[in-house]
Amino acid sequence: MFNGGGLGALVLFAVIGMIVGIVVGIAFYIFYAYALYRLAKSRNIEMAWLAWIPIAHMYVVGKLAKSIKISDIEIPSLEIVLPVSMVVYILLNRITVLGTIITLLFIVLNLLSLYSIYKQYVPENAVVYTILSILVIPVPFFLLKLSKTEPVSIP
Repeated sequence: MFNGGGLGALVLFAVIGMIVGIVVGIAFYIFYAYALYRLAKSRNIEMAWLAWIPIAHMYVVGKLAKSIKISDIEIPSLEIVLPVSMVVYILLNRITVLGTIITLLFIVLNLLSLYSIYKQYVPENAVVYTILSILVIPVPFFLLKLSKTEPVSIP
């Protein structure tokens, strides 16, 4: 005969795992938004409250980073480029080859933006902070730490 008890336990375990994942994800986003908000407030960034709103928080990151320079190429107005790139990423990341390229570009753009911010505060550790930011988890801790210090240089 068929015993559905094992399957029921597996489904229950999966549901509990999803609930825990969602709660942890929300808590992480709130911590990240708080850290970004604090950093923006310490720099007197206009509309710092946008740090709390998904997608719009990229405006705050762009205002903090200002621009990215790669060799001779400069990406100005990151407060516009980053939110637009996030929307493009959300809309197109499921397309097979194009989605992979867009995802990689979005990740690189985010890391370069964080590097720009880190370089303004801790130029000697900016590369280390950026490499650790690949793991995502340390980012709010770094931003919160930076919000308590003065920038060394602002582009």
